[in-house]
Amino acid sequence: MIHLNRKMLLAGLVAGLLGVVGCGDDDGDTTTDDTEDMGGPGGDMGGPGEDMGPIDAGGVEPRACTIDAPTPPASAGCPDVGDRTEVVVDADITTDTTWSCDNLYLLDDQIYITNDATLTIEAGVVVHGGAGGDEGQNALIVTTEGSIEATGTSVDPIVFTSANPEGDAAPGDWGGVVLLGRAPINVSGGTNLIEGLDPSESRGEYGGDDAAHDCGTLNYVRIEYAGFLFGTDNELNGLTLGGCGTDTDLDFIHVHAGKDDGIEFFGGTAGISHAVISQVGDDGLDWDEGWQGDVQFVVIQQDAAGDRGIEADNLGSDQDTTPRSSPTIWNLTIIGNSADNDGLRLREGTGGMISNAIIFNYPDSTCSRVDNSSTIRVANDGELVITDSIVGPCSTTFDFTADEGDTTTTFTGDWEALNDLTSDAMLADPTNLSAPNFLPSEFSPAGRDYGAPGAGFDTNADFAGALEPGCWDWTAGWTAYPAIAE
Repeated sequence: MIHLNRKMLLAGLVAGLLGVVGCGDDDGDTTTDDTEDMGGPGGDMGGPGEDMGPIDAGGVEPRACTIDAPTPPASAGCPDVGDRTEVVVDADITTDTTWSCDNLYLLDDQIYITNDATLTIEAGVVVHGGAGGDEGQNALIVTTEGSIEATGTSVDPIVFTSANPEGDAAPGDWGGVVLLGRAPINVSGGTNLIEGLDPSESRGEYGGDDAAHDCGTLNYVRIEYAGFLFGTDNELNGLTLGGCGTDTDLDFIHVHAGKDDGIEFFGGTAGISHAVISQVGDDGLDWDEGWQGDVQFVVIQQDAAGDRGIEADNLGSDQDTTPRSSPTIWNLTIIGNSADNDGLRLREGTGGMISNAIIFNYPDSTCSRVDNSSTIRVANDGELVITDSIVGPCSTTFDFTADEGDTTTTFTGDWEALNDLTSDAMLADPTNLSAPNFLPSEFSPAGRDYGAPGAGFDTNADFAGALEPGCWDWTAGWTAYPAIAE
């Protein structure tokens, strides 16, 4: 249950305290430091027992920032994109290879990394996936016999994007990035062929018994205008992961303007942190086939083209098979933008725990829908829950729909009691499609004490949403929201 134990101020005392101050020192020092450059607070917030400053008219104290912004790294010194040497990549990567930011890389096919090769991509590299048409199938595919080490920085992110200029670039201009591993999935036989590739392509196989399988590293990576429709219900996403294990490193990843889902996990145990998924054509985050990853700090922003913020399944053909999909998700922000959007659709027997979330802007639709009798039974067993979150406004907050003809399976819990359905999270500008700001005000009720993440997560993040109110905006500087061609 939400722990609303920050001090409140009676309304009659508020009038004299409307001189709002920020998070800086109270000694008058206005020096700008690297933390401010990264979007974080300007100075010491004070420790326990110290004067926290004024309280706003909503009765919420500004919280002391518990997550510090890192010092920005030095620039990699990459040339302007127009000054780079174009390198056409038209053959599979079968030996260890490094891509540097002196070059501009153009994918000219579906490029497979295989034969125990590792592709190392240095900070600041730009990869043009394609420009639409037949080039829409171009993709970078890391097979179970290959690996990728793509490590950008907040100053020099790695960018996979369309070869078309902004304004002409569109979802589906190229296929996307695919990572395949040998971690467990729950389909019959334990292996599968990844969606979006030709079903006769054996290098698209994933799944196995290595729960720690390392598919590689993606840090400070943007993926734009990706997605490819091979056939009905057979698409590539911005980032597609099949059977990746816990040693896979996914941190600071932005998927923008994808044709299908932003990020989809097909089984495995890989986790992800500091992810932004914006304005994709279908679902923001999608999972199935027994995915059991750990997730923290994720923002999903929908536009009118999107379907659901999250679509979650176990396995359609056998909804109670194991390993059951059951991710653990902390500090999530989902932003709706249309009457046709839904926040979450949890179905086909998925489990999972979502805590410390903000689910916002669904006044004409459903914030969270739980479908199928199997999924309701999982929720009744406490293995699927949304808790300690700010939810709303929604036309329907939580909807539980059993299978057609099932008149006996009903939800026996009370998710409404576990969440805050009335507070305004006070996000700065979350529905702006060209320059959004997802940071809650320092006075946001999201800064109250919510759930405490456990071991393996950032345990300081006892606030609702992906960003700590009034503190470090970890999305600033390395993300981008380029226009989508109409």
